[in-house]
Amino acid sequence: MITVGLTGNIAGGKTVVADRWRDAGVVVIDADRLGHTVLTDDSEAQAALLEAFGTRILDAAGSIDRVALGVRAFRSPHDTARLNAIVHPPLLERLGREIDAAQLEGHDTVVIDAALIFEFGIPEDLDRIVLVTAPRELRAERLVRQRGLSPERIEELMAAQIPDIEKVDCSDYVIVNDGSIELLREKADAVLADIQEEVSRCAGSD
Repeated sequence: MITVGLTGNIAGGKTVVADRWRDAGVVVIDADRLGHTVLTDDSEAQAALLEAFGTRILDAAGSIDRVALGVRAFRSPHDTARLNAIVHPPLLERLGREIDAAQLEGHDTVVIDAALIFEFGIPEDLDRIVLVTAPRELRAERLVRQRGLSPERIEELMAAQIPDIEKVDCSDYVIVNDGSIELLREKADAVLADIQEEVSRCAGSD
């Protein structure tokens, strides 16, 4: 089985690629979803987050509000590191279980959809890395148009992620999303075809 890390910074177009591959029948594990389960189901992680960031991260029902947590956790590199130290270990444990389940089910390719693959420090555990990138100005424009975010909030979110330029040399494929969604999907199809051809070659050599 080939494991593929699909990554890209905020508003770069990674989700479009993930959806395209999922529609093609590929197993795509959403790391953001797993991170959400940590916040809702892991009592130890919840307690650690409250100790680190205070009760202001809770909503009216007493659950962790991801938006409020993000505001506090991404205000400085130190706070982001504190968040990662708490959330990443249980998230990676859940990720490992889902990868193992996909392999037991006989899938020959599994994609891990995660914006923070490099921040997780797990590229060495993956067979291929696919980076979806777009110009910073274009990503900022999308965040204003699609989410109504302020320039200050956009800067906070972008500063919390390793710049794409630092990820290019560590990636096996780079998809540049600077055109239409249709063009992005075509590029995603081409990369998937190349990966699946590699899977077929590996299977043929067994």
